Order: sequence, then structure tokens, then C-alpha cells
Amino acid sequence: MKRRFSYTFAASTLVEMLIVIIVSGILFIALFDGVDLVRRYTNRLNKALAAGNSLLDSYQQLDHLFLSCDSVTASTGIFCFYKGGERLALVEHRDSLLVCTRSIGVDTLFRGVEEIRVVPVWDVYALVDSLGVRFRTRGKSCYFEFGRARSPEDERRHEVLEIENQFKKEEYDDME
Repeated sequence: MKRRFSYTFAASTLVEMLIVIIVSGILFIALFDGVDLVRRYTNRLNKALAAGNSLLDSYQQLDHLFLSCDSVTASTGIFCFYKGGERLALVEHRDSLLVCTRSIGVDTLFRGVEEIRVVPVWDVYALVDSLGVRFRTRGKSCYFEFGRARSPEDERRHEVLEIENQFKKEEYDDME
């Protein structure tokens, strides 16, 4: 003989139903507050990551300019990058910004620039060999250096100067 079980729920009173509605409403509000908290945290994290990416992008742009140009000339706060006799880009130090102007438009490379250090080519102060930029970002002070790629002519000139300096040193040593 088979027994049949019937599952029945006891009837709930109005007070019990109101308590269930209130508790589920509280849980619903808490859940959406938690979702909002997570959303705000991810937005803040995305902004921080985007700021880091823009700093890396600015570094790579200026580094690419130095590596791809033939020469860099400098006058007070203005640096012209040349390749094949044509101006590739113009980088200016305006107020506390380092701004790059190209044929495609104007771009702000670094903000909060405090110092720019120029290393000239062989005591010719109009030509730039390397450039150091000190700036503040997110409360921290950063210093980046950028330099031109050495051409074979520069390498040979440097080797010749080293040999000449060795001969001069030997000559001075012989005189003593």
C-alpha cells in the first residue's frame, strides 16, 4: 500500500507577511548599496589605471621623438625635433606643462613640470643630446631622461676624441 504525503504550508498571518516584506526590503536596499559601493570603487580604480597609462603614453611619445629624430635644437623652453631636414615636432615648456605640437595636433605630454635639464651636444648649446624632465604627478616627484640614438658619426667622433685625450694625457705625463 502506498502512502501519499501531502505537503501543505501553514497559513501566514498578516504580521508575519509584513515582517517578511520589511526584511526583504532591507536586504534589497543593502544589496544595491553594496553594488553601488563596488561600482564606485571600480570607477576609482579605472581612473587611477588610466592616469598611469597616460603617463606611460607621454613617456613613450617623447622617447620615440628622441629616437626617431636626426637632431634636436633648443632655445629657451622650446625644442625642435628634425628628421631628414624637416621639423618632426615642436616641444614647448609652457608654465608647468610640456606640450608637443605636431602636424596631427597638440598634445600635453607632462603636467606639473618643475625642471628641464638640457645636455648639449659637444658644447654646442643649440643642439640637444639628452633632456631630463622633473615633474610632479599624484603627489610624487618623477624624473625622466630622454636621449637621442647615437649615430655612427657620433660614435666615431667620440672614439677619436677619446684617443686624442689619451695622447694629451700621455704628453702631460711625459712633461712631468
